[in-house]
Amino acid sequence: MNGEALDSWLEVVACRSRAPLTHITEALGLSGPASRHSSARPPWTTALADGEVEHLAMASGIDRDLLLAMTLARWHGRALFIDWDRRRVDKKRLWGRACGSRYCPECLRESGGRWQLSWRLSFTFACTRHHLLLVDACPSCGEIPRSRNIYSGTALAPGVCPSKSRNAPSVRCGYNLGEVDTPQLEADGPILLAQQKLTGLVEGETPNTTDFAGVYGSNPVPIVRVLADLKTLASRVLAHAQDDDFARWGPTDLVRRCNSYREAPLTTYRGRREAHTRGSWVAPTDAAATGLALTAALDSLNGAEPDTVIDRIAWLTDRLQERGESAAHCDIGKWSAEISPDLVTIVLGAVHRSQGRRAVRLHYRTTTGRPQRPAKGLAVPRARAQKVPASLWDNWALQMMPRNAGGNLRWTTVQQALAISVLQVGAWINLPQAQQLLGTDLSRKTLSRTLETLHAHEASVEILRAVTTLADVLDQSGSPIDYARRREVFGQRREFIDPEEWARIRRLARPVHDARAYVQQANRWIYQRLTGNPIRQFPSPPGSDPLDTVKKYPQFTFELDPVEIDGLVKIGRKLLSAEGIVEPFTWEPDVPYAVAVNAKLPGVVRESIHHSKVHDVILEGALSASAVARKLQTSPAHVRCILDRQPLNRRSPLAQRNEKWRQLYLDGLSVAQISQVAGGSRTRILKELRRMGVEIRSRAPERVYGHLIQEVIHRYSHLGESLQNIADAAGMCRATVRNILMREGVPRRPCGRRPQET
Repeated sequence: MNGEALDSWLEVVACRSRAPLTHITEALGLSGPASRHSSARPPWTTALADGEVEHLAMASGIDRDLLLAMTLARWHGRALFIDWDRRRVDKKRLWGRACGSRYCPECLRESGGRWQLSWRLSFTFACTRHHLLLVDACPSCGEIPRSRNIYSGTALAPGVCPSKSRNAPSVRCGYNLGEVDTPQLEADGPILLAQQKLTGLVEGETPNTTDFAGVYGSNPVPIVRVLADLKTLASRVLAHAQDDDFARWGPTDLVRRCNSYREAPLTTYRGRREAHTRGSWVAPTDAAATGLALTAALDSLNGAEPDTVIDRIAWLTDRLQERGESAAHCDIGKWSAEISPDLVTIVLGAVHRSQGRRAVRLHYRTTTGRPQRPAKGLAVPRARAQKVPASLWDNWALQMMPRNAGGNLRWTTVQQALAISVLQVGAWINLPQAQQLLGTDLSRKTLSRTLETLHAHEASVEILRAVTTLADVLDQSGSPIDYARRREVFGQRREFIDPEEWARIRRLARPVHDARAYVQQANRWIYQRLTGNPIRQFPSPPGSDPLDTVKKYPQFTFELDPVEIDGLVKIGRKLLSAEGIVEPFTWEPDVPYAVAVNAKLPGVVRESIHHSKVHDVILEGALSASAVARKLQTSPAHVRCILDRQPLNRRSPLAQRNEKWRQLYLDGLSVAQISQVAGGSRTRILKELRRMGVEIRSRAPERVYGHLIQEVIHRYSHLGESLQNIADAAGMCRATVRNILMREGVPRRPCGRRPQET
């Protein structure tokens, strides 16, 4: 009979021959148990030895391969593992059953008591032909069928229980197992569908499968690994699932039966109850519990994408949290010795999606869909610190910094916080250790607040995913710049450019301006690009010019000319050559397409605004990056990043505009009139006129109130009127009256009431 077990076939032969089964097996050259009084099943029921299979094939005329397929050895390395020295099933791997078998009463009745070999697998719990739940034991004596040595007496009729009776040990039970009642399953119910899926895995022609792409990827994976993970996950289901969870996969009577099994002590294959801890390797002896657990496991791992599987398995991680096991992130791998890294990845992703902190998500890489255990030690972050600047590259930081940033988020601190986060990806490293590797002096309080603000943002998952992607890019592609070496060589240097050299560069770009101004700002510019450090770490010399303070640096970079930038870059390259460093002056990794087009990231793409628009706004009179940002509805950091790569050549258009302003001013027009005639803000016009050395005229109120000066003096000095009365009479404000008196040198009266004349 197709799928029949070898011992079942021999029992039928013995019954037809009306001979004891032991006589049949001895005649066929099959060995018995290791001991005459042993109750264990003979080893040939598990696997045939070479001599046994040859002798049996010759005596029976049955093909050798067919005989081998009638033993459990046919599934070795797929659905179970066999200890070949003892020819026994390894109970601690894949829920192996050393002995015993479930059964379908309808199949026994229709086949005349023939036993299917697949009933002995722990992964078989239902009959897909009759839609019945398999029976675990004999209802009369309580013994698990086929768990003892073969009956040595006259063969009993197939399909009856050969176990000893409880009340009379010398009498066999003899109960007709084909008459047992068992629950009927729905034809399209989840339990029966799960059994069909498992049968397809166990009986499939190929040893690999691609049905679980959400867990193992698109490449074929060994079926034994899938079954091991299903067993591991099913054991967690039995330990932590609640009635509401089981109700999704089975009817109430099966849920009630499963709960009874979970609450009772374990049942051995000899029918005794033993109270001991149920480990993940212990195969359930109840078909209802096995069916519900494996159905839940299959449903949880069913999905084409990792995110789908994580969502499906989230209910189990919630139950872990309720039982206080969510904090033991490292214990997931201890669920079973057979658990695959892929399943650990999925479970970690589900745990940290709802429960993980920012650092934990980075450590385990849970935002990627392929989490993994963090690397121990500092080898990984130390190697990555050589490739990362202390202030993250502009292109990456722009996309991860929220557009309307406020509160604790500042551009420079966000850059440093993101760089530190890159070191935490896939490695056990805390914030102080990461800061030490990058050499940043950002205060712990500021760093923590910045990271918490980013983590609290609605797009925090996308930010962490972008950080993890950047870490992967650096690990795979590397970096042409060793930032750790640069920090060591240039980190404490105070001077990068000679003042005379800077003056020469300035004269080429701004002939009419002070050539020696901003020399410390030029040093900061080179320092930042050489080391990758924030400018606040630049060791400025004491007594610097007021124009060279750190607060003025953003405006300095905003106003840099292409000629000045080219000169500074050449100086930086000379410094690298002098130290024997063969590297590009600056570099940044390309942003992958998946990150660049990710609309869920809270920041902006640098190319979203063309540099010509920024240049046009500056030519219209914008004085700072903030003014340009307000005009273009973006951030000042975005504007500075654009100008850093596409600086505005101010010499030709601005020189013509500034010269026109100068001529109009020298012709006698006021700043306000120039603004109306030639365009530009009054503040910008005044600033450019002062830079060109034009002497600014004082604002002369006599042009407006010149004819009233004498009247104001007369009323104040001779008539003794108050400032307010004079202002009301002359049609001006009180401050204007006071300014006229001060400019004309009129002595002021003391405050208070004047004495009354007698």
